[in-house]
Amino acid sequence: MRRLSSRVRAALTGGLIIALGVAASTFLAAEWRSNVLDSNSRAFDSTAADVSSALSAKLNTNIGLTRTMRARAAMGTQDGESGFLQWYQELQRGSPSPPDIVATLIEVVPASGLSAFRRQAEADPAFSSRVSSKLNVIPPGRRPLYCVTRAIIGNAGATVYPGLPDYCAPSAAGAAPSPYAGLIRTAIDTGSFIVTPFRGNGGRTLVAIGAAVYRRGAPITTVAARRAAATGIIGTTFDGAALVSSVVGNRSLTMALYHRDIGGPLHLIGRAGANAKGRPQGDTELTSLPEGWLVRMTGTASHSISATWQGLFGLAFGLLGTILAFLLYRRLSRSRQQAWGLVGQKTDELEYRALHDPLTDLPNRSLVLDRAEQILARARRLDAPVTALFMDIDGFKQVNDRFGHQAGDEVLRTVGARLRAVLRESDTVGRLGGDEFVMLVDTVGLDAGPELVAERILEVLRQPIELPSPAPPPISVTASIGIATGRPASAESLLQDADLALYKAKAVGKDGYVLFESAMQTVAQDRIHLEMDLADALDEEQLFLVYQPMLELANEKVVGVEALLRWRHPERGVIAPDSFIPIAEDSGLIVPIGLWVLQQACAQAATWHENGYRLDISVNVSARQLERLEFVEEVRAALEDSGLDAARLTLEITETVLMRKPDATAHLLGELKELGVRIAVDDFGTGYSSLAYLRQFPVDSLKIDRTFITGLTLSGEAHALTHTLIQLGKALGLQTLAEGVEQTSQVRQLQHEGCDLAQGFLFARPLAPDAVERFLDGNSGSAVRSGIERSGASTR
Repeated sequence: MRRLSSRVRAALTGGLIIALGVAASTFLAAEWRSNVLDSNSRAFDSTAADVSSALSAKLNTNIGLTRTMRARAAMGTQDGESGFLQWYQELQRGSPSPPDIVATLIEVVPASGLSAFRRQAEADPAFSSRVSSKLNVIPPGRRPLYCVTRAIIGNAGATVYPGLPDYCAPSAAGAAPSPYAGLIRTAIDTGSFIVTPFRGNGGRTLVAIGAAVYRRGAPITTVAARRAAATGIIGTTFDGAALVSSVVGNRSLTMALYHRDIGGPLHLIGRAGANAKGRPQGDTELTSLPEGWLVRMTGTASHSISATWQGLFGLAFGLLGTILAFLLYRRLSRSRQQAWGLVGQKTDELEYRALHDPLTDLPNRSLVLDRAEQILARARRLDAPVTALFMDIDGFKQVNDRFGHQAGDEVLRTVGARLRAVLRESDTVGRLGGDEFVMLVDTVGLDAGPELVAERILEVLRQPIELPSPAPPPISVTASIGIATGRPASAESLLQDADLALYKAKAVGKDGYVLFESAMQTVAQDRIHLEMDLADALDEEQLFLVYQPMLELANEKVVGVEALLRWRHPERGVIAPDSFIPIAEDSGLIVPIGLWVLQQACAQAATWHENGYRLDISVNVSARQLERLEFVEEVRAALEDSGLDAARLTLEITETVLMRKPDATAHLLGELKELGVRIAVDDFGTGYSSLAYLRQFPVDSLKIDRTFITGLTLSGEAHALTHTLIQLGKALGLQTLAEGVEQTSQVRQLQHEGCDLAQGFLFARPLAPDAVERFLDGNSGSAVRSGIERSGASTR
């Protein structure tokens, strides 16, 4: 019995061990399989999120080009295809161009303007190279409006077209409608971005994005108003399937990209993937893009073969005892912890990358704004101010141009590290992009004011920076800082105030800082309004020219005039050029305005010559004009259209502009000299005045700056400088002209020094064309004596 009882107990114990082993093995196998499935599911979700983010970034690039081209076209600069290509190359400098994307500017041209459009197109080498010389409209016919191509950017630009396709024309019977036809109509009527898929060459699925360009300042509140204000369409096309495929790669998921226009059906843009079966990820809206973009993904959260076999192994060998089952469980538990740790590590890494600048490892704009909101909330509770310092590096572009982008990156990394070293742990240093940095300073417990913080930053940045080898000796950089302090309504407002202060700091001089004042907002808004008004000033004939006489000192006779630009604003009256020329330079409006000035001045000079007034005429040329390849042809056309002798035209260029790109400028001046025009160096003596650089340029005359003339009879130093400049001109065989002459004593001194020409208020203020003729008729004698008489009359 006792032996039987032992056997029974052994059997019962064995059965219990087997039962426990089987139960434990089954439980552990099921738990392991569940964990692996859950891990696969999370991995799929993470992959889907990464793919959606990458797709959104690529779409943003394509849509961003549409936005940027529309903004460029809305400025009304009248650039042809060559101008747009040059602008696009500048836009893409330093970053890869979007692949397989074609951007088209379609201009709405009235029937009366078609001939002018053809002339501009024929004069544009990029446009004429891809269109037949006849430039016939396709389909032919007389219509009130034509929608014809102004410029194409992308691979399609290499295609030669038989004429000018009219995208607004009705389709011929039996012909397939143009993919742009619907875009043009819907984009103009709605004012929205319109997305339309269509079949391209080779059966590819292409996507067209259209956006209307409206005349600046025109109301667009109704469909009729939008149609009346429409000046063109920006259309960009790209391969939707290729775009999706480039994002999916070899991942085990299927992605489909859709788009729905306002009130329209859902269109398939592109699909790619391995046709994976499994749990769908669902529809995801790309919120960073205009409304209507949708992504649908399906992937496989696959069963783990190892999990199944591990379960069978545990079940088969469960009889070996609780110890073996326990060790197996521990091993699986450890694997589970490692898997969860890996997922957590990757998640933290992705979150960190999304909120930090990859070059400097500083917080990016998103994180800076978040921290700024937190600091503002704390400041409101404690009734304390918040300080933001907005900074950029002075002349950083020259560092990249001279030493390369690798050296520029090293400078940015060093600057970021120095900023972190200067500020406290509780403060935030972030990089917003390019060479722009922002610092959020917690004023609670701060002993020093923000001005001292800014001075410390400027001092640290002036220390030499070692560039990577091979490199020149260490370089030093300076910075400009804008400071905003207070408790504004939002973080964006705080940074905007600091940015306005930075703008003022760069305007008053580099290597310094400026505190924000509320008046800066008014100045900024006034500048924006002035820029918007200036964009329409040329079309509305608000600009006009006045002419200031120049006389020959040897015989005291008027020999020429300088054309000066003025703006008659409908509300502010006549605005001096110092107030709007810098705005025109910054916005690019100086290009069409400068061309208008050149054409008007040449035409006026030619008219004077026909009337018997043999006057030379001088026209100021901006840096933006000299940078354009078309400038020489524009000068040639202005001379030919007006019939003015090229030798009568003088182009005035400042010293600073000459030295921006000396080699390129010297080549351009050589081409201008071949036309027969004269070149004058304006504001001479204020920049790089030296024999070494003057010998590089084919110039004819020097205009001595008015600052030297003002002190000519009062300061021995000014007299010595003026004498030196005139002698330098003589040594080089150049004509010299004194600006800003207002006293007869200055005239006598200039005559004694041998100066050739002079102009100034002593002789005449800038005059209208008819006033110039009256001035010439009334001063057949000495202009100097007339100036003396006026001066004497004014004192009596």
